[in-house]
Amino acid sequence: MHYLLFIGAFIFFAFMAPLKLTIAVCALVLFVTVVVKISAQVVSGVSPTLGESFKSVFYASLLVALAMLAFVSFSSGPAVHHVDGLPAIAVMVGLFVAYTLGFQIGIGTSFGASAVVALISTLLSGAILWSVKGLAF
Repeated sequence: MHYLLFIGAFIFFAFMAPLKLTIAVCALVLFVTVVVKISAQVVSGVSPTLGESFKSVFYASLLVALAMLAFVSFSSGPAVHHVDGLPAIAVMVGLFVAYTLGFQIGIGTSFGASAVVALISTLLSGAILWSVKGLAF
Protein backbone atom coordinates (compact mmCIF):
# COMPACT_ATOMS: atom_id res chain seq x y z
CA MET A 1 0.00 0.00 0.00
CA HIS A 2 2.82 2.41 0.81
CA TYR A 3 4.23 1.91 -2.68
CA LEU A 4 0.99 3.20 -4.19
CA LEU A 5 1.23 6.28 -2.00
CA PHE A 6 4.80 6.88 -3.13
CA ILE A 7 3.92 6.35 -6.80
CA GLY A 8 1.06 8.83 -6.50
CA ALA A 9 3.32 11.38 -4.83
CA PHE A 10 5.97 10.87 -7.51
CA ILE A 11 3.48 11.32 -10.35
CA PHE A 12 2.16 14.50 -8.72
CA PHE A 13 5.72 15.79 -8.28
CA ALA A 14 6.70 14.85 -11.83
CA PHE A 15 3.81 16.83 -13.28
CA MET A 16 4.60 19.91 -11.19
CA ALA A 17 8.41 20.02 -11.33
CA PRO A 18 10.71 20.60 -14.29
CA LEU A 19 12.19 17.52 -15.94
CA LYS A 20 15.76 18.20 -14.77
CA LEU A 21 14.60 18.55 -11.17
CA THR A 22 12.54 15.35 -11.35
CA ILE A 23 15.51 13.41 -12.68
CA ALA A 24 17.80 14.91 -10.03
CA VAL A 25 15.39 13.99 -7.23
CA CYS A 26 15.07 10.42 -8.55
CA ALA A 27 18.85 10.10 -8.69
CA LEU A 28 19.17 11.50 -5.17
CA VAL A 29 16.56 9.09 -3.78
CA LEU A 30 18.35 6.18 -5.44
CA PHE A 31 21.69 7.38 -4.04
CA VAL A 32 20.28 7.77 -0.52
CA THR A 33 18.69 4.32 -0.76
CA VAL A 34 22.04 2.74 -1.63
CA VAL A 35 23.77 4.75 1.14
CA VAL A 36 21.19 3.54 3.66
CA LYS A 37 21.67 -0.06 2.54
CA ILE A 38 25.47 0.12 2.83
CA SER A 39 25.52 2.09 6.08
CA ALA A 40 23.01 -0.27 7.71
CA GLN A 41 25.25 -3.20 6.77
CA VAL A 42 28.31 -1.47 8.22
CA VAL A 43 26.73 0.00 11.35
CA SER A 44 24.38 -2.72 12.54
CA GLY A 45 25.30 -5.83 10.58
CA VAL A 46 21.77 -6.04 9.16
CA SER A 47 21.67 -6.59 5.40
CA PRO A 48 18.49 -4.89 4.14
CA THR A 49 17.36 -5.26 0.58
CA LEU A 50 17.08 -2.25 -1.69
CA GLY A 51 13.30 -2.39 -1.22
CA GLU A 52 13.63 -2.24 2.57
CA SER A 53 16.13 0.60 2.26
CA PHE A 54 13.80 2.48 -0.07
CA LYS A 55 10.91 1.87 2.32
CA SER A 56 12.96 3.25 5.20
CA VAL A 57 13.82 6.39 3.20
CA PHE A 58 10.12 6.79 2.39
CA TYR A 59 9.09 6.32 6.03
CA ALA A 60 11.74 8.76 7.22
CA SER A 61 10.61 11.38 4.73
CA LEU A 62 6.97 10.81 5.59
CA LEU A 63 7.55 11.10 9.34
CA VAL A 64 9.58 14.29 8.90
CA ALA A 65 6.81 15.75 6.74
CA LEU A 66 4.22 14.86 9.38
CA ALA A 67 6.38 16.37 12.12
CA MET A 68 6.78 19.58 10.09
CA LEU A 69 3.04 19.68 9.45
CA ALA A 70 2.38 19.34 13.17
CA PHE A 71 4.93 22.03 13.97
CA VAL A 72 3.44 24.45 11.45
CA SER A 73 -0.08 23.82 12.70
CA PHE A 74 0.99 24.40 16.33
CA SER A 75 2.90 27.57 15.49
CA SER A 76 0.27 29.17 13.27
CA GLY A 77 -0.99 31.44 16.02
CA PRO A 78 -0.96 35.20 15.50
CA ALA A 79 1.97 35.78 17.88
CA VAL A 80 4.36 33.17 16.47
CA HIS A 81 6.57 34.57 13.70
CA HIS A 82 9.84 32.75 14.29
CA VAL A 83 11.27 30.19 16.67
CA ASP A 84 14.68 30.53 18.26
CA GLY A 85 16.55 29.39 21.33
CA LEU A 86 15.49 26.28 23.20
CA PRO A 87 12.23 25.74 21.25
CA ALA A 88 14.21 25.73 17.99
CA ILE A 89 16.54 23.08 19.40
CA ALA A 90 13.51 21.06 20.50
CA VAL A 91 12.07 21.27 16.97
CA MET A 92 15.37 20.12 15.43
CA VAL A 93 15.62 17.22 17.90
CA GLY A 94 12.02 16.27 17.12
CA LEU A 95 12.72 16.28 13.39
CA PHE A 96 15.84 14.13 13.88
CA VAL A 97 13.90 11.67 16.05
CA ALA A 98 11.17 11.45 13.38
CA TYR A 99 13.82 10.88 10.70
CA THR A 100 15.54 8.22 12.80
CA LEU A 101 12.25 6.45 13.56
CA GLY A 102 11.63 6.13 9.84
CA PHE A 103 14.88 4.21 9.47
CA GLN A 104 14.15 2.16 12.57
CA ILE A 105 10.73 1.15 11.25
CA GLY A 106 11.92 0.48 7.70
CA ILE A 107 15.13 -1.42 8.43
CA GLY A 108 14.33 -2.86 11.84
CA THR A 109 17.50 -1.77 13.64
CA SER A 110 17.90 -0.26 17.08
CA PHE A 111 17.35 3.46 17.63
CA GLY A 112 21.08 4.14 18.02
CA ALA A 113 22.01 2.30 14.82
CA SER A 114 19.17 4.02 13.00
CA ALA A 115 20.42 7.39 14.24
CA VAL A 116 23.88 6.67 12.83
CA VAL A 117 22.36 5.56 9.50
CA ALA A 118 20.23 8.72 9.45
CA LEU A 119 23.26 10.90 10.17
CA ILE A 120 25.38 9.24 7.46
CA SER A 121 22.63 9.46 4.84
CA THR A 122 21.94 13.10 5.71
CA LEU A 123 25.57 14.11 5.46
CA LEU A 124 26.17 12.29 2.18
CA SER A 125 22.95 13.44 0.53
CA GLY A 126 23.62 17.00 1.68
CA ALA A 127 27.10 16.86 0.19
CA ILE A 128 25.71 15.52 -3.09
CA LEU A 129 23.00 18.20 -3.17
CA TRP A 130 25.55 20.91 -2.50
CA SER A 131 27.85 19.64 -5.23
CA VAL A 132 25.18 19.38 -7.94
CA LYS A 133 22.94 22.29 -6.97
CA GLY A 134 23.75 24.19 -10.16
CA LEU A 135 22.87 21.22 -12.33
CA ALA A 136 19.23 20.78 -11.35
CA PHE A 137 18.23 24.08 -9.82
